[in-house]
Amino acid sequence: MQLLIGGTRAAYVGPGLNLSPHTNAVCTLAISLGAALDVRLMGKKGVWGEWKSTWAARIPAGALHLIKADGNSTMLFVYLDPQLDRLQNFSDSELDACRAVLCKMNLSAATMLTIEHALGLPDEDTAHPRMNKVIRAIENNPGDFDKIEDAARLINLSGSRFRALFMSEVGIPFRRYRLWRRMAHVVKAVSNGKSLTHASVDAGFSDSAHLSASFKSMFGITPSFLLHPALRIHCAESSAMPVWRAPYRSPSLSADQRQSL
Repeated sequence: MQLLIGGTRAAYVGPGLNLSPHTNAVCTLAISLGAALDVRLMGKKGVWGEWKSTWAARIPAGALHLIKADGNSTMLFVYLDPQLDRLQNFSDSELDACRAVLCKMNLSAATMLTIEHALGLPDEDTAHPRMNKVIRAIENNPGDFDKIEDAARLINLSGSRFRALFMSEVGIPFRRYRLWRRMAHVVKAVSNGKSLTHASVDAGFSDSAHLSASFKSMFGITPSFLLHPALRIHCAESSAMPVWRAPYRSPSLSADQRQSL
């Protein structure tokens, strides 16, 4: 098993896990390189949808879902960049094509970069100095922004204006993005030998219990998984990350559709 962190993307490669229902902060690709997996999503009215049997699924950001996967099959979960990857629709046919490429790869030796290339994910784009300041600050000190006003103050905006601008230009709400980067901070800290307790407080969680609840809600498993002796964690150097990308806007998408990306 391995967990790969690269910039603001991440990936898990390993056997199917017994995950409880959870809500990912960012859009996620679930790809089985063996037997088909079963997935179901919670509908807008709080009613579970039908089970879908497939080899690859795109899970929208913020969607409560449940995945059942064969523990003997190799699974790949790819957590996408909320802003940069919103152009990637990943239709069923596109996912099938990506899976065919991945099946030919030695994923036990894969890096985040090789997975990104296999999926055709884009490289960094043009930086926007103002929002880039906030993005970098969150990355360097994720525990410093308990209130949205703390981040808004960095670029001289009111909390309400900052909230709307962040959602429009980054692609997910500020608090969800902050939580996503706090999780990345915990993973990196554990990979460097820090305890979960130390990593959780350093990342901005009130205590290890807070981390445990948040981690299970986001990934469907407890953070003790990061301590599994068979798990390898690889964090790519990211001196150029994260970098602000120019916002994508499509007149063919409604506001609700853009929010779901």
